[in-house]
This record gives sequence, structure tokens and C-alpha cells, in this order.
Amino acid sequence: MKTKLMKKHGKRIAAGVLGLALIGSSSIGLTGCGSEANAAEEVPTVTIWSSGGQEVREALQAIADAHNADPEYNTKAKVEIQFIVSGTSEQSLPDRLAAAYKAGETDTDFDLIALDDSAIANIEAQTSEDFFDPIDTSKIPNYENLTFKDNIVGDNFIPYRGTAVYLAYNSETVQNPPKTADELYQWIKDNPGRFAYCDPSTGNSGFSFVANTIYNQLPEEAATSDDTKWETEHQTEWDNAFNLLAELHPNLYQTAGKVQYPMKNAGSLDLLATKEIDMTPAFVNMVLSQKSMGTLPDSIKLTQLEEPFLGGLAGFMMPSIGKDKEAALSVIDYYLSYEAQAIDWNTMFASPVVDTSKLENLEHEDWLAETDMDSMRYFSIGTIQTDIAQRWTEEIGSLAK
Repeated sequence: MKTKLMKKHGKRIAAGVLGLALIGSSSIGLTGCGSEANAAEEVPTVTIWSSGGQEVREALQAIADAHNADPEYNTKAKVEIQFIVSGTSEQSLPDRLAAAYKAGETDTDFDLIALDDSAIANIEAQTSEDFFDPIDTSKIPNYENLTFKDNIVGDNFIPYRGTAVYLAYNSETVQNPPKTADELYQWIKDNPGRFAYCDPSTGNSGFSFVANTIYNQLPEEAATSDDTKWETEHQTEWDNAFNLLAELHPNLYQTAGKVQYPMKNAGSLDLLATKEIDMTPAFVNMVLSQKSMGTLPDSIKLTQLEEPFLGGLAGFMMPSIGKDKEAALSVIDYYLSYEAQAIDWNTMFASPVVDTSKLENLEHEDWLAETDMDSMRYFSIGTIQTDIAQRWTEEIGSLAK
């Protein structure tokens, strides 16, 4: 169920800093300076819109700042970040895009959308299938750096970071972590109360546990298809999976005598940090970030099952209602540079989508070797994800009430 990735060698981007002094004066003889100021003002602004956790925002901004200081790129575009933090009362990014589309707006500042591939179906459902323009990769020199050219999304999606769920565990209490899904299910039964996964409607680490339980029983191609036949024609496999989840339910983490499903990805990691559980599915970058900050102890380790938890990609898409297409292509090019990929890792431990041997000045390089994405189990199932979360709420989440 693994997709082997191709390795490509791309060109090296020279980093530097450019200071622009824009001097306003009525003095005679400063015509040249005025021309420079006008030229600087003509550099288009490319706005990147995204949403998610604060760590994603910080990484996007860090790369944007480096881009805006790079003399090879800052004469082609200036990057600004517009970010909607998850869990706030702000209108969601898909809703904003849908509202602009339905209002017939064009030449908006929705120049680039940085999003997880799992969010694409929701946006297109509210707009149109051709809402995102094809991206001309011939105008993105650093596209040659990309190891994920075979992503299944299509020619309107350029990955810039990867993400994967691993099994996080306390090595002080778990000397021999499970190696297969069946071993994990047996471990949960043998160690009641010591495992948790978050409500899958609130976090994809919990969703990955539920989805694996289903998709381990389906043909390989089902994991990369949004065709509802995988639900209707494989009802037995789905029923078996949800029966197994119900069987595991009483063995999960409990408080006050009742099973509790933590809210969001961070909720299950909090239980692991306080040693209330010994094991949970978790996103690699979240575990490594918390270990780096000291909020997770060094005893917390990561391992992957033989039937890997879901992996996915975050990438750029260009809405048809955006402006400055050429400038946007230059910005994508920078985010695929080795410098930008190193910044992404150092800021949020995002899994690189380029040849990692080309990256320099990395923090915790040993962690990168332990969690590489040379192979990954790629999930892209469209709105079936919503169906899974809804059925889980009705059949499994209700058991905790």
C-alpha cells in the first residue's frame, strides 16, 4: 500500500538579502532614484491563503520572509500571508472562496491557496470542478526538485510539504511497540485504558486510526478514490471495521469510568505527555515540535506499522479568480527551493518534498532520518472522509455517552 517516490536533483538557489532604499525628494538630479522607487512599487504582491494550526502559519510566514529578502525572487513578487487559525469564529477559507466565486468576483487576492489535499473536494463542491487552474510546471524551475510528482491530485496541485501519522508511544513503558495493525489491536486489548485516539471529526490523527481499520480490508486502489462504490459495494468490510472499533471501545482511555475520545490532534498528545496513556496515533511534525519545545519528553518515540497510517500532502493551488498568475508561479518556485524546504523543517518539522540529502543547516537532522517519507501510504478519498466521520459519531462516539 506504499507509493515509492522518485528522486530528482534540482538546481541550487542562491540565498541573499537585498535592501531597497526608497528616497523621496524634490531635489534636482534624483530621477534615477525615483525610477527605482516606481519599479519597486510595480512588484506584484502574491497573497497566500491558508488555514490550520499556528505552526503552519509560522512556517508559511518564515518562508515568505526569506522569499521577500531574496534578490532573485523579490523583484518578481512580494509574498503576503493571510491565515485563518483553526477553531476560531472566522469564516472558513472554503466558505470565503465559495462566496467570492458565487459573487462573480475576478482578479481577487486569492492568488495562491496552500491547503491539505484532503480539503480540495470541499472547495470544489462549493464552487466548480474547474475552480483551480492548471499549473504550468515548465515555468517552475524548482519543480525538478520535487519527489512527489506522482501525487494523484492532478496538474492543478503542487505539493510543498508532506505529512504523515505515526504511532507515538512512551518507550519507558512500551519496550516492543506493535509492528502491524493486528498487533496494535491486540496491544489495546491487553493494556486497557492505555491507548487513545481523538474524535475523528476533530482531528486527522484519530481519523487515520479509523480509516486504517476500514481501508486495511479494502483493495489498494480504494485509498486513492472518492468513488462511493467503495462504500456501497464493500458494505461487509465496512461493517467488520466498525464492529472492530466497537470491540476496542471499552479498552480505550477512560475518565470517571467512561471512555473518552480526546478532542483534536493535540488532545491525545496531551494525554501522552502526562503519561495518562502509553500510545496514540499522532502527526510526525506535532510530536517532533513538542519534543523540541520540551512539552513531550524524550521518552516519546515514533514508529510506523507495516500497514502505515495515512499520509498526505499540503500544496499550492491557483484559483481561477486570482490575479498575478506569473508572479504566483515564481512564489511556488521559491517554496520548492532547498532553502525554503529547510526552513519548513526547522520551523515546524514539516516533511520535505524534495531530496533531503540536498538540505543544509537542519535542526535535529537525526529526526528527519527516522521519519523520512521515501515511502508513504497516500490517502485521498474526497467526501468519503465525511461519511466515515459521521458513521463513527453515530456508531462509536455514541458509545461513550
